[in-house]
Amino acid sequence: MAKPTRGVCDGALKSLVLKQDTPGIPPVPLRSLAPRMAAAAPLPPTPERIAAKVIVGLGREAEASSWIEDRGGRLVSTGEKVLVAELPPETLAQLDECPGIRRAEASRTLLPRLDDARGPATNYDAAIGVHPLSGEGVILGIVDTGVDWSHPDFRNDDGTSRLELFAFADRPNGAQVSTFQEFNAAAINTALNGGAAIPQGDPEGHGTHCCSIAAGNGRAFNGGQFHGLAPRAALVAVRSEPLLDDHIIWGIRKTFELARQSNRPAVVTLSLGGHLGPHDGTSAVENVIARESGPGRIVVVAAGNEGNDEIHFRGELQAGGDLVIPVRITDSELVFADVWVPRGDDVDVTIETPAGAVHQPTGATVTTGSGLFEAHWQEDPVNLDQNLTFFVAQGTPGQTWRIRIHANAVLHGDVHAWGGTVNANTSFGIFPGAPDDGFSIGMPATEERCLAVGSFVSRATQTGIPGNGLVFGQLSPFSSRGPTRYGGLKPDVAAPGQLITAALASSSQFATAPNLAARRHASGKYITIQGTSMATPFIAGVVALMLQREPNLTPEEVQQRLRVTSRRDAQTGRVWHPGFGFGKIDVQALLDYQG
Repeated sequence: MAKPTRGVCDGALKSLVLKQDTPGIPPVPLRSLAPRMAAAAPLPPTPERIAAKVIVGLGREAEASSWIEDRGGRLVSTGEKVLVAELPPETLAQLDECPGIRRAEASRTLLPRLDDARGPATNYDAAIGVHPLSGEGVILGIVDTGVDWSHPDFRNDDGTSRLELFAFADRPNGAQVSTFQEFNAAAINTALNGGAAIPQGDPEGHGTHCCSIAAGNGRAFNGGQFHGLAPRAALVAVRSEPLLDDHIIWGIRKTFELARQSNRPAVVTLSLGGHLGPHDGTSAVENVIARESGPGRIVVVAAGNEGNDEIHFRGELQAGGDLVIPVRITDSELVFADVWVPRGDDVDVTIETPAGAVHQPTGATVTTGSGLFEAHWQEDPVNLDQNLTFFVAQGTPGQTWRIRIHANAVLHGDVHAWGGTVNANTSFGIFPGAPDDGFSIGMPATEERCLAVGSFVSRATQTGIPGNGLVFGQLSPFSSRGPTRYGGLKPDVAAPGQLITAALASSSQFATAPNLAARRHASGKYITIQGTSMATPFIAGVVALMLQREPNLTPEEVQQRLRVTSRRDAQTGRVWHPGFGFGKIDVQALLDYQG
């Protein structure tokens, strides 16, 4: 039976290492191979560099950076504990030798996740009547699909841009490294006046909508009817294409770097997340949030939209028995399952195909009659738990694979698994029949120092848009539930996330998709959508108001105030709730609070 291997590379990055000497297989993980295999396209040449996130011991950053550069690598972003680097393929197999290294991770794709919202549901309007705050003097950063820098809601009355920085992190399909561009306010204003062009702000539209909720000034319609929470905050927008955690790290650090240079507080809003990883705060992006956050530096993260999507499995090991995890194929391109077994439990792991063939998790790419798979079984070098990362490509939708865990001896026994695909439309139902027992909150919302946000209903109906039986004040059915894998009480708070009207990015997918026609406002400048993506910037905007008044607030101080002031009722219960957190946001109570 296969025992977990030791090494610093996570499962996805380990697949890069294993393929270096395999004839005919390019050095990319199976999840990247899937589209090309399905299309029978020619294999690409070996890339010159591959992007990775390297977690090192505190104080070892300089040594590790020198080691990477000495071997032809390039540093993209540096800071405490986490380096984002581009590494020559041959260097991957040597990462164990890097000074101070704890874990190396491959790039991971994350999925993107108002007027009534400001009313009695949250008491924002009442609060601003007493506390005339607008976010002035605060930087609000958003790392997302981008922001439409031409939209009126992100411009001042004189037509100049409110964006102090628009940055674009791009990794074309099939590439293993990204390109990074930055455009300051002068470049944006030049483009607004017909001068030198800069890249389109937001081809999808998600980021524009989120930024508008947090800080749009509402200039595009009816005297500001659809303004956001902090309409005078300065803006930093990072367009990430695709939504890779490498880009998220870069964007967080860029926002806080600008804040330090100008001696201003800042809040970053992240309406995104994923489920490939430990769900315990130890991933690279979570390490960055923990180390970059502090006085006047707050990060707000969406809890996720997988509350009832059967993406989580939980089971209990019994000595001498087998725990079987069914993995249903929902997408022929790729399905993954990420399984975590507590350290100290002695287990054997095997993979069973839908046809009943049994395989060991060796990390090699295996071709079967039911598709291709890789299974990496190792001890995680950071949290010391045992981890199986399992990828299936070219599988048959509807078929079920099985992960069998035989328990030789049990110390803890609590096994968790998360599953998904690279497509939001098929990333559900991976574990059919799994009970809705929480643990669906995504990363990086599982990091302790972030503010993790769930969604509740602040408007049950809207003309022309079906409410589908929504009840005012209820938890949004999609909103992901906590706690974290180790029992951390996330989310922290819930905010309005359904039927939210905010800015529409011009020439974006949101602006042209036929299925969204009924949701687009008659002005052509706004759209009404839903998700924890919408609830998250609401809280980020509230935090900007708090930082305007108290620029040195810490994440822990904001969390404590949310616990004390958030509204609890029959729907939330008296204490922490897996979906609502510590309750529904009450802006007036929060701004009235005297700590």
